Amino acid sequence: MVARSSCSRLLGLLLFAVLTLSASSQEQHFYTLNRQNGLSDNCVLQLLQLHDGRMVTITPRTIDIYDGQRFSSLTIDTAQWVALPAYQGATHLFADAHDCLWMKQHERLYCFHLPTMRQIIPADWHHDDDFFIDEAGDTWLLKGRMLRNAAGTRRLQLPPQAGLLQDVVSVGDTVYTFFDTGQLVAFTGRARQLFSSQAYPTEAVSRYQWTSLVVPGAGCLYQLRTGAGGSVLLEFDRHHRQWRTILSSDRTLHTLTLTPSGILYLTAPSGYWRINPQTSEQTFFSQLCLPDGTVLSTGVNTVCLDREGGMWLGTYDSGILYTSPLSGLFDTKPIDIEVHPILTTIYLHGQPLLPGHSYDGQELLTVTPPYVDELHFSHSQNSLAFQFSTMNYVRPRSTVYRYRFSGDEQGWHTISADSIGHFVDDKGVFYLPLMSLSPGDYTLEVMASTNPNNWNQRDVRTIHFTIDYPWWQSPLAFVLYVVALALVIGASFLFYRRRMQRQNREQLLLLRIQNLVEQVNQYEHSAAMVMLSEPASEQEASAEPEPTPQEKEFMSRATALVEQHIADPNYHVEQLAADLCMERTGLYKKLTALIQQSPVAFIRSIRLRRAAALLREGNMSVAEIAEYAGFSSPGYFSKCFQKEFGCKPSEY
Repeated sequence: MVARSSCSRLLGLLLFAVLTLSASSQEQHFYTLNRQNGLSDNCVLQLLQLHDGRMVTITPRTIDIYDGQRFSSLTIDTAQWVALPAYQGATHLFADAHDCLWMKQHERLYCFHLPTMRQIIPADWHHDDDFFIDEAGDTWLLKGRMLRNAAGTRRLQLPPQAGLLQDVVSVGDTVYTFFDTGQLVAFTGRARQLFSSQAYPTEAVSRYQWTSLVVPGAGCLYQLRTGAGGSVLLEFDRHHRQWRTILSSDRTLHTLTLTPSGILYLTAPSGYWRINPQTSEQTFFSQLCLPDGTVLSTGVNTVCLDREGGMWLGTYDSGILYTSPLSGLFDTKPIDIEVHPILTTIYLHGQPLLPGHSYDGQELLTVTPPYVDELHFSHSQNSLAFQFSTMNYVRPRSTVYRYRFSGDEQGWHTISADSIGHFVDDKGVFYLPLMSLSPGDYTLEVMASTNPNNWNQRDVRTIHFTIDYPWWQSPLAFVLYVVALALVIGASFLFYRRRMQRQNREQLLLLRIQNLVEQVNQYEHSAAMVMLSEPASEQEASAEPEPTPQEKEFMSRATALVEQHIADPNYHVEQLAADLCMERTGLYKKLTALIQQSPVAFIRSIRLRRAAALLREGNMSVAEIAEYAGFSSPGYFSKCFQKEFGCKPSEY
């Protein structure tokens, strides 16, 4: 019993010691992101968090953006900048509301367009002397002693004796301006000077004249000033308009940040400070401990607090160091922090899409994936995948996603690293494949959280994309199909109409021919009556001589020969003359004397009259009759027939 009690007491003491050690050193355990993780350079000058949670890192030659999985790098072109003659400080980083990143260096301003990851020169730059972006995201431009916002709605006339403007901070309707002389000048919303205040005596101005960094706090402003005499950390009480010195050092201090609980972190060449302004407690950390027990002794250039309370340190030569108050060594309690889904990669047929590249003759991405809202694919580009991450570095495996796809009728799906299908890995990366999609319009919506019972309905990452129909299924093709069908129907109707008109014309022509025949018969009957009534002498005078029996017999033989060979298109004048035992010239003279026709016309007339008789019978087509009557083509037959009878064979 004694041994068991001693053992229990020993385990309790050991557990208490471990928990105490964990609690006391929780803030000193850092995780590293360096060149081995894809960072361009281990020397980090500045850090900044974008509105979607990604971290921007400035190294001496590159800009690196970390999306929770990998770094995207952009080389800084040192020849592409605009002049800032009034800025005399070190590297200072800003992000505006238009997805542009601005970097100030000594008398220079660089601009980077983040959606395309390109360095640009602003097209509307007016050669101002200095450039600022305040805590509210408003851009301020300095020209001479005139400070104006980019929208042009506010103009502040700076006092000439104040010195060189170094910082602009906006709190509500009040604009606070900070100068290299240590002076603060406040303006109201109507651009009227409200008051001015001096941070330190005039004899100390030269000591802290180089740079200024201001961070707004609860009811106060914290300012870090550096110069030839070292650095000083000041607090300005906005209500009482009083200054207080928090920390003074003869060495150059770099950057300053403030936690939501009011704790200040201050970077130094040999570590960083943790300062509680309310209790005046100050702790300096010169050694940084990694989770594996490794201890780093390095200078810290910059510090940045993310929205989850994690602290990012940019070092001289060790890359980025990260720690969080939620990442205790033995802490397994659920966390509930705000995370945002970041689209990191889009895959087409298993290959990642790259901005500016051509795929099947078209550029699919004009911006990097985090900025993609609309996509357009051809019908063959229908196997896609989307990859998301969050900036959850505390416990990435606890990240939970919800997604809804318009091509899926089941609504919202909730998935995590524990879900079946392995859509979310242990690093909190969400991979969603969408294979063999049909043509149409689609919408993908994604949310992220660390608490499956708590979702921010306003933070939904939405992507719209279209897969075109193949040309034979496109709306234009269906329009062409309808047009073609309408043309066919129209052509059929027109053909039917013309056919009916032709039939009507044929019937009309038949009636006219019938009337003409009747008129001819009446005329012949009248002529016969007239001849009978004329005197015999006149009839004899007007009558032509009757053909002789020999002439009648000759005409009968010639007609019989032509009719005998009527189907032979090669039966011509020479063959007829030979069959009549005559010369061609003799046949010509004989026929012209008897019937006033040439042999060619005589043969053609017999053929046409036989064709007319067959047409009246109606048992054969026009083409068949033309061939039977010895004509070489229906077209020639129709031409000769119309000349002979005054109408087409089809109208006869």
